[in-house]
Amino acid sequence: MDVTLRRALVEAVGPDSFLHDGSILAPATADGVSDVLRIAEEHQLHVRLTSGAGEAVTAPNGGAILSLARLVELSVDASNGVARAEAGTTLTALAAALADAGMAVPGLVSAPGSDHVGALIARGGVPRRSLTGIEAVLPGGDLVQFGGAVLKDVVGYDIASLLLGSSGRLGAILAVHLRLVPAAAAVEVAAPAGPRDVGELTGVFDPEGILVGA
Repeated sequence: MDVTLRRALVEAVGPDSFLHDGSILAPATADGVSDVLRIAEEHQLHVRLTSGAGEAVTAPNGGAILSLARLVELSVDASNGVARAEAGTTLTALAAALADAGMAVPGLVSAPGSDHVGALIARGGVPRRSLTGIEAVLPGGDLVQFGGAVLKDVVGYDIASLLLGSSGRLGAILAVHLRLVPAAAAVEVAAPAGPRDVGELTGVFDPEGILVGA
């Protein structure tokens, strides 16, 4: 990483977002993730995404790892039957919060390697019906949100379904809104379809911001 690029990233997300030798970038906010991907596109920096801390992930040649592990906000609204969890939230923390509220996510499957919410969604670990919304950053840094705190049947493109199980090939998943049911009412369902062999990786963007591999 050259001096100009490092300076731009430091100005955007702060020096505390650089971990190890600077090969891991861990912004603390959604805007920070947006800034990293925008600057990466401008400077032709390859970025590999992970919702974990990133120590076990190999950076692309000449590139960096973008960790979403600091995005850990979690809220459970049992009265309205919805939860919001950021990408770095562990599944253990999600399960504990749901248990405390007496709620469950229908069809949630903890696939091997999906230790965080971001990886779970990127790998297709919940049925589409259990996902009411996704907040994400596109390769060029644009923040987007599809759906929200309630499940609606509307006319138009179902972008949340495209991101579910996409392994980060379309964008970095920042947070998800999940439909809840009372834990006593939860029933076993078939495992949702989705990639199972990409671990915590959610993608690699090429110099133009298009994902080229995982």
